[in-house]
Amino acid sequence: MSAQLDVAARGTRSTTRIPLRTRLRSASVWIVAAFVVLITVIALVLLTGDDESEEPLHYDSTARTGTKALVETLRDHDVDVTTTEDQEQARTAAARPDTTLLIPTNTGALSPGDIAGLQYALRTHGNRLVLVDPGPSITEFTDRITVNDNLSPLADPEATSPPACASPIARSAGAVTTGDVEYAETKKNTDGIAACFPFTGPGVDEIDNAEVAPGSARGQVVTDSGGSVPLTVLGNPAWVTNEHIDEEGNASLVLSQLSQTQNVVVYHPTFDGSDEQSPPTTIDFVPDWFLAGVLWLIPCVLVLLLVIGRRFGPLAIEQLPVIVPAVETVHGRAALSSRSHDRDGALHTLRTGALLRIAKRLSLSPDARTPDIIARIAATTGADPGYLHHVFVTASAHTDTELIELVHQLTQIESEIP
Repeated sequence: MSAQLDVAARGTRSTTRIPLRTRLRSASVWIVAAFVVLITVIALVLLTGDDESEEPLHYDSTARTGTKALVETLRDHDVDVTTTEDQEQARTAAARPDTTLLIPTNTGALSPGDIAGLQYALRTHGNRLVLVDPGPSITEFTDRITVNDNLSPLADPEATSPPACASPIARSAGAVTTGDVEYAETKKNTDGIAACFPFTGPGVDEIDNAEVAPGSARGQVVTDSGGSVPLTVLGNPAWVTNEHIDEEGNASLVLSQLSQTQNVVVYHPTFDGSDEQSPPTTIDFVPDWFLAGVLWLIPCVLVLLLVIGRRFGPLAIEQLPVIVPAVETVHGRAALSSRSHDRDGALHTLRTGALLRIAKRLSLSPDARTPDIIARIAATTGADPGYLHHVFVTASAHTDTELIELVHQLTQIESEIP
């Protein structure tokens, strides 16, 4: 064996041990990279994890009671949706042509002056106003619609309500889930008011001596086209929530009502001056220096990665092509197999070589399959085909002794081929 081959073989022996310091140095880049990624993820979670509102009927809430699904569905249908909690921004957006202003909740937070300002902005271009279950505060917006109080207190409405009106939108939506409140016209036979989806079911009977006269237009959806501002009241807040919008005809009804204009403004009023304070978020507990430290850590780590990952010393230049003797390749592969304890790989290589040599001696095609070669060997030598199949196909070597024994059997079978 040449000196070069001896050095190559000794360099691949399984007894060679890589120092722990060398292993740590090679893995340090990945350790630092993983640490940087972890810090970045933690910072992003702290910065963005609490942005989403959990208030009921809020346009940014993905909770069951939120309205995120409604807003995103409108946008998917090419409706320009503006969402805001700022009254000034809502008033400005509501003054654009072809706009619907949706107030899904907290109508009680608006003063008469606030309502007058919003209605003035809507009247600029004849825009629409949609309220979701405003309750008694409906009287602050109009004196033509009120909460229906002429139903029997023993009424038990059915779970779904049919349209029961001539509105194309209501008829297209079909039955919707039943809410808890009905609305009606303040005065019977008021022009411009239409009502759909009235309560139906056992005990749903009108009574006398109530604010709303029996026979007045009533339902869970009331539209008023004769007031100062075109107004639609959606009496069931569940119709717009993430949890129930896909039930019955809820989505069809709400989306059809809101997509009549190109622009929709979703205004979520807030109660100012409330004694209740919002609970602290995760970011409130993070010191101010932490975020600055994270931002400074990022470029420092990048520089550290460049320093650690740089090449040490010049590249070795070697003339090509390089001719490697076959014996060195054989010894090198053998040493690698020994080092990795790849007995099955070594056995497969030896089997393949033996089958190719035997096929050539038996005048078989180089493309001959293993079963054909084994059958020809059995016919030539009289050996048991099962034994040959075991040696050439199924047997495996779990120890060096078993590998040596299988190699001996291969050699014995090959020597019997004439």
